[in-house]
Amino acid sequence: MILMPSYSSLVDMLIQRAQSSGRAVYANFVSSNGEVAEQLTFRELNQSACQIGASLQDQGLAGRTVLLLFLPGLDYIRAFFGCLYAGAIPVPAYPPTGTKDLQRLGKIAVDCQAGAILSSNSLLPIVTGWQSGLGVTWDVPRISIDDVQDTTFPLGFVPFRAQPDDVAFLQYTSGSTGHPKGVVVSHANLLANFAQILQGFLRDNPMVEWLEELRSVCWLPPFHDMGLIGGILAPIFAGAQVTLMAPTTFLRRPEIWLKSVSVQRAHISGGPNFAFEYCLQRISDGQLQNLDLSCWKVAYNGAEPIQAEVTQRFAARFADCGFDANAFFPCYGLAEASLFVSGSPAGRGARILAADQQALQQGRFAAPGEHSPDPQQSLVSSGRVADGTEIRTVRPDTCLPCAEGEVGEIWVRGPSVARGYWAKQALSKSTFQARIENEVPSECYLRTGDLGFRWRDELYVTGRIKELIIVAGRNLYPQDIEQTVQASHGDFRPRGGAAFGLPGSGREQLVILQELERNGNRDTDLALVAAMAARAVASRHGVLPTVIVLLPPNELPRTSSGKLQRVEARQRYRDGSLTPLCIWRPGTTQESRKKSTITSVAEELTHRDWQEELGQEVQLWVAEKLDVDAHHVSLDLTFVDLGMDSVEAVELVERLQERVGRPIPVIEMLRYPTVKALIEHLAEERQQHQLLRLQCEETFELSVE
Repeated sequence: MILMPSYSSLVDMLIQRAQSSGRAVYANFVSSNGEVAEQLTFRELNQSACQIGASLQDQGLAGRTVLLLFLPGLDYIRAFFGCLYAGAIPVPAYPPTGTKDLQRLGKIAVDCQAGAILSSNSLLPIVTGWQSGLGVTWDVPRISIDDVQDTTFPLGFVPFRAQPDDVAFLQYTSGSTGHPKGVVVSHANLLANFAQILQGFLRDNPMVEWLEELRSVCWLPPFHDMGLIGGILAPIFAGAQVTLMAPTTFLRRPEIWLKSVSVQRAHISGGPNFAFEYCLQRISDGQLQNLDLSCWKVAYNGAEPIQAEVTQRFAARFADCGFDANAFFPCYGLAEASLFVSGSPAGRGARILAADQQALQQGRFAAPGEHSPDPQQSLVSSGRVADGTEIRTVRPDTCLPCAEGEVGEIWVRGPSVARGYWAKQALSKSTFQARIENEVPSECYLRTGDLGFRWRDELYVTGRIKELIIVAGRNLYPQDIEQTVQASHGDFRPRGGAAFGLPGSGREQLVILQELERNGNRDTDLALVAAMAARAVASRHGVLPTVIVLLPPNELPRTSSGKLQRVEARQRYRDGSLTPLCIWRPGTTQESRKKSTITSVAEELTHRDWQEELGQEVQLWVAEKLDVDAHHVSLDLTFVDLGMDSVEAVELVERLQERVGRPIPVIEMLRYPTVKALIEHLAEERQQHQLLRLQCEETFELSVE
């Protein structure tokens, strides 16, 4: 057992760290070029928290919720602790990048009854525009931390003495319906979870002698639980050093993530499954030469379904860089339990369990027979339950406990489970106070909504209750069907499908929505590849789809963190708001939509001026990516509202940067949020530079004369 530090609250935690390790560097922030741009010591963070906290107290915000709107960076951390020192309740949020994000932000502000918005001078004018765009329903004071921080320590200020059960912050989670819910996380919840995380990382894996020698790297968004709790707050608990970067830095250049692990000699880093797959796709063989990943002892993988094949390919690809497959740390958690619930034993790597596909469809685990012709499925263990936490698998319809190997809903109880949702008493009671039938004493559990089973003291997560499909008595997990479809043809977009059930004539109907790759083959017979996907599903899962709908890229709804919203996708299918490219049903064919080629559109280009030429070039580029006619692309939309994901938005910005010959920082994109506005700004800037150059040339000629 590792001896953990003892604190009464997060305020007490930072004060003690500032006293014991004040001059030690707590955080490095890496810029988009991969270099450390800013550092922050524990003492400096404590001083900033006092300055901001004193100002917020003076403005009467003690006890109020404060919405945090910052770009990723160290100011976010200063503001978070400034709220805690004032006795205010921070509500982490993020600058919206599209209409949907803006609407969600408005819902959060109204739901938490925000007393103020805390941001920076560079962002406040943009925040004002967001507020006016949503009306007066959340017209609250806007405060810049730049105006409240100075070099002097606020005389007479005493940080708020938070108690363990006081609310530390609200963690908003969009869930599958898109309606944000604020999880009420206490100081005690967080302190317990920090200890559980470190115990999970370090047990039987003595990577360093003292906690204070630990180093980590994190690129995850600071407004989500994994980035904030695991990446930013847990290192303070341990007295460790963390190197941070913006998510866009990772998306633009994923090698910077691994380079930071290598250069900083970090022991801990990780992300969702897609991050490891993204590195496989985007990091070249040449970039491997300068990486030394032998220091990486815990590569946590969570927040979305973990694919065994991705962990195996990543370990093989980066083995020559010193990466040890045993460093993989598959884990399971959720915001309602602060963050961490279970994880693989440290230093063991991913445990992969072969399961009989037919047995899983019947709601139970069974090992595949030695000569069985039935399909098998590889399941990655989410490890053992954290110290002090209890997990039960329960039949969701009867609330009776499941036997070992029987699939049921995952119920959790323990010190890190939050108290409920902000201002949602009925929902909190049904979610956080569930009880198992016929058990005495009757304890309260958190109903996670996740499905899984226990096997030999380890947890295997199989899916979500609301997304489970039951056809002809078979339990079908949507992610399994989606993977089968996407593996059937190269034009199908990975992680771009949604499978769900709909009531039909006599039995549940299986509906599959699948996005196409942006750069897919334009001559592909869509009806034919849809039929191929249907045959693959029927062969592997024993069920013929009722309908397969092929869609343009980014047509399916996703959460702010990129997770697919299958429930909303199901609703959009039912109300007819999708724009299908092809609809396949058994026994029918449908010709795919005829598309004009990029070449024919390019011939229509005019070159009247630089701005129009650039606008048309971008329009063509977007049209090619979205696989639509160019005249259907409106540049009066934000990058997100155009239907582009974060990776493709980064590609477009890189294209614009090459055109103008300079970097385009994120703050500039927020100030000019639509593509058209950004191009107009770049054109005006170019014109001003040309005028300035002419003036300089005229001045030079006059001086010569």
